[in-house]
Amino acid sequence: MEKKLSSKYIHMYMSISQVFIRLTGNVLKLFPFAMVICPVVWFYLCPEHIISDIVNDWQDADTLEKILLVKLYLKTVLILTVVSVVVLSLSSDKFMSVKRRK
Repeated sequence: MEKKLSSKYIHMYMSISQVFIRLTGNVLKLFPFAMVICPVVWFYLCPEHIISDIVNDWQDADTLEKILLVKLYLKTVLILTVVSVVVLSLSSDKFMSVKRRK
């Protein structure tokens, strides 16, 4: 026997898909911006001895270690971008509408 999905479940699935597509689009729009801003803020706030250790490690690293460091950087920026987009969307009026009295 086939089970038919009711239109209620189809509507819920479509609305969840729309939210996911909107969040993914916002992440893709902000990712290049975050790739520039994250290191700038990090180098500004990070103590100098940590930066010098990272530069020394980069100079002493072979190609495989450099690739791993770049992958780590890209993963970190992507996670920060996703978190910022989700927090912005959750704090928007669409998700947290406030009913005001007139």
